[in-house]
Amino acid sequence: MVAFPHHAVIITAAGLSERFQSSHESAVGKKEYMFLDDRTILYHSVLPFTVIPNVQTIIVTYPPLYKDECESALDNLLFAPIIPIYLVEGGSTRQKSVLEALSFIEELALDISFVAIHDGARPFVSESLIIETLATASIFGSAVPAIPIHDAVKHINKEGLIDKHIDRTNLVQIQTPQIFRFPEILYSHRQIEESKKVYVDDSEIYNDTGHEVAVSKGSIDNRKITTYEDIIKYKDTL
Repeated sequence: MVAFPHHAVIITAAGLSERFQSSHESAVGKKEYMFLDDRTILYHSVLPFTVIPNVQTIIVTYPPLYKDECESALDNLLFAPIIPIYLVEGGSTRQKSVLEALSFIEELALDISFVAIHDGARPFVSESLIIETLATASIFGSAVPAIPIHDAVKHINKEGLIDKHIDRTNLVQIQTPQIFRFPEILYSHRQIEESKKVYVDDSEIYNDTGHEVAVSKGSIDNRKITTYEDIIKYKDTL
């Protein structure tokens, strides 16, 4: 049986959903605050973490001026009797928002070994996927869930023409939650705080600062909501 380390969870939901809002005339407001059923996307993204053993706290980031909307989207999860949930105002970029959340966890002075960082717009994550990713991180110090890429992958030039045929043998599609040792990921984020590089995710930051990242088994069901059509397409899969 896996001995679950004490860990914290960061749910990233501080973006302004600009791509989502441009996808459809009905896509108004932040995607995380839209409803899939009788609950919001954000609610479903947080919920599975509330039953994982040894979660010490959950941090949810939100954009400036959206705190009330964030509280409303989380509804009764904010009053969970066991796991405290804190709302932290995010920064101007995703990595700045994650650093704000990591720094907040540090200030709490809890006994935290690992932190899981999860997209607030990924509402179909399962408890089993979280547990498997955490188990892998417990062995290797970090873990990110991934799924194989089955479609052909091509590189196109500025004219929109294919100029490279990519070998997908060792390519995977990365998901969240991404789980890291807490002291190391905090240090990594502080190391790149002034960098002008735009990082795709936290595993890239971790790699860039000298750490290795292990891969665990992801799930095709662990989808991220990106467009309004995604809500229409996937809302009945809950």
